[in-house]
Order: sequence, then structure tokens, then C-alpha cells
Amino acid sequence: MLKTGDKVKFLNASGGGIVTKVIDSRMVTIMIEDGFEIPTMISELIKIDPKEPAARFFEEHYNIDMPAQQTEEAEIPDDRSTDLPAHFAADRKAEDLYLAFVPHDQKWLITGQLDVFLVNNSSYDILYNIFSKTPLGHYNGVDYGSIFPDSKLLIDTINREQLTHWTEGCMQFLFHKEQCLSLLPPFNSEFRVEGKKFFKEGNYRENSVIQAKGIVVKVLSLTEYFLGQGQQETPDPNAQPLPDAAPLIRQYQVAPREAVVDLHIHELIDDPTNLEKNEILEFQKNHFMKCLDSAIAGNFLKVTFIHGVGNGVLRTNIIDLLKNQTSVEFFDAPMSKYGAGAMEIRIAHND
Repeated sequence: MLKTGDKVKFLNASGGGIVTKVIDSRMVTIMIEDGFEIPTMISELIKIDPKEPAARFFEEHYNIDMPAQQTEEAEIPDDRSTDLPAHFAADRKAEDLYLAFVPHDQKWLITGQLDVFLVNNSSYDILYNIFSKTPLGHYNGVDYGSIFPDSKLLIDTINREQLTHWTEGCMQFLFHKEQCLSLLPPFNSEFRVEGKKFFKEGNYRENSVIQAKGIVVKVLSLTEYFLGQGQQETPDPNAQPLPDAAPLIRQYQVAPREAVVDLHIHELIDDPTNLEKNEILEFQKNHFMKCLDSAIAGNFLKVTFIHGVGNGVLRTNIIDLLKNQTSVEFFDAPMSKYGAGAMEIRIAHND
């Protein structure tokens, strides 16, 4: 395998040069005497190793000045960890864990090696365990360790051929704090990334949690799964009490005791482009139930949910959720007003 600084000759042409960059397992960049860098397939190169017995037959001197930072092969320690931008801790609105894929070459995003990061945008110390899923449905252990709050940890540096090991798997988490009112339970989180996503430049977006262009996958939202379900953070004894937050359904109120909620994902999330289809559906279902529960608790009589037409999956899931509700009736909303993709839910009260 070639590395930065190796001297090589061209197999099918005269001359040669010095390897200045390893693009991936099949291609490197060669600097020739003219000072130009040429991307070249490794299969079209011969490495000149002065230690080999036959090296004298191939030895040539190339008048090339290598940039100082390129004369040594870069080494990345396994435990490299960096802090997230300060504003994540100061202005935190949610506590989330991400898996991030960041290309080394930020100009040629669909070639070359990638760094795989675990991003801990939360206030917890986390113990993690990562498995990849094989085509046969088995699990291979990839990595395990710990990560500090508000930091990202380099898990691995991979080439494009190794991406298949990262498209599907499972992550396990344990959460630790020096002081908290209640304990968060251990959590298993399945993840899945469509392989073709890595080969389209438009999917690599600038993201503040990695401070670069990459593909970022939300693995777990502590706010949604734990902290929003009765788990509370340790209060500051010196903090002033906050007024009670307005019920969620109030955001969608259109008339006394009536509301309209649009469940299209772009109405719920500012940038849903990095979400998979199953993640979008889960988010929509969770938001539906939160709004419905808020409407029942808030003594609302009618809520119209706009689910869209599409393939009907969201509508089917909503109906399944409503089967467990005893105090509601549901109908198709007036087509003249909402089209074919809306459902009207009427809530019975004892008043």
C-alpha cells in the first residue's frame, strides 16, 4: 500500500514522482518534476523501494520539493476528541447524539477517505458500544469506549469500500452525571444510512456539530425519548422559577377549542434533509401523539391533522394510534378546505 512520500514510477508512461496524497485505496496524487499534482490509479504505478535488491534498475532522481507538511504520513490517534462549539452548551435546546461522516477532502466530497465521528451534544458522560450489522443479520463489534459531554470523538477513518460496514448497525449507551434527580435507563439505538447517499455531493452539508461538510445522522434524542417523558435535569438552586410553558396545542389553535396541525416534515423541522424515511415517520408519529395528548389535556374539542396524500403510510400509522384512544372520533376532514390529505379528530369531554 502506498503512503505519502513514497517514490514511484509510472507503469504505462515515462517518468514518475512522489506520492503527495492518498485519495483512497485505489488512487493517489503524484507530484511530478514540473510541480503539478496528478491523480493516478495505484495499479498504474510502481513503488521504488531503495531497500529492494532490484531497486537500482528503477532508481531515478526526481527534482521535487515536497511541502513540509506532506513529507510524513499523517497519523491520527484513536482517541482524538474535540469540543463542540461553545454555543451548543450555552444555547442547548435539545440533547442529541449523532454519527457523522466527514470527508478528508472537503472539495471532492465523494472521493477519498472519511472520518467517522460520534458526536455527544448532551450534558452527560456517555459509555458507548457500536456494532455493525452484517448482510446475514449478525452483529460485529466495531468500537466501545466513553465520550465527554459537548464533544465529538473520532471512531474510525475509512475508505469508500468500508462504507458498507457503516450503513446499518446498533449503538448502545449508558449515561452518567455527577448529580441528577433521576437515572436515565440504558438505551439501544438502531441506525441505518442508505449507501447511495455517500455518492451524491448534495448530501454532504455544512453542519455546525462537525464544523465541516459531511453526512450527519441523529442516533438518539435524549430530549425526545427521556427528558421529555418525566425525566428532569438537576435544577439550579439559585435560578429563578420559570413560568409554565404554554401547552403544545396552543401553537396550532385557530379558534376556541380548535386547532390545525400540519404534519408535513418541513413544517416540523427546519432541515430534514439528513433524516431517513423511518426517522421522519417516527418524528411525525411522536409529534401527532404529543399534540393529541396536549389537546385532550387542554380541553380542546377538535383538531385537524394535515398528513398529506403520499403513499398513505403516515395516515395508516395515525389510524393505528387512534385505535387505542377511547375518547376520540375521527373523520376525513372537509376536502374543500384541506384536500384529500387531512383528518379531523373530535374529542369527547364530560363537561
